[in-house]
Amino acid sequence: MKSPTTIKGILAIAAVAMVGLSSCSNKATEEQMKKLGDLDRTRDGLRSDLERAKGNLADVQGKLAAQDRDLADCNRQTAAVREGLASWPNIWADSADWRIAPPPAPTMTAPAKKKHK
Repeated sequence: MKSPTTIKGILAIAAVAMVGLSSCSNKATEEQMKKLGDLDRTRDGLRSDLERAKGNLADVQGKLAAQDRDLADCNRQTAAVREGLASWPNIWADSADWRIAPPPAPTMTAPAKKKHK
């Protein structure tokens, strides 16, 4: 067993520690509470800004997807037109049967010389 002097010493140290700790305050000061309130309001504002930005992002992504679909449709149509132009005027197999032949090119004749009197 421990001696009574050791136990009294431990109790004395504990008592001094309790008195020392009880004088410390864990309560926030008025200035600290004001700062916490400001930080809470700032946090709430930032959260609402973030939610608004997320909504805007979703809207923009939807519009971008629609524009991408329109672009893909346009590219498909452009490719189809280019394929058609590559085979022009032979789009129809029987086009040679109904095509009108161009008129013959005019021939150039030399003008007759006039005789001088």
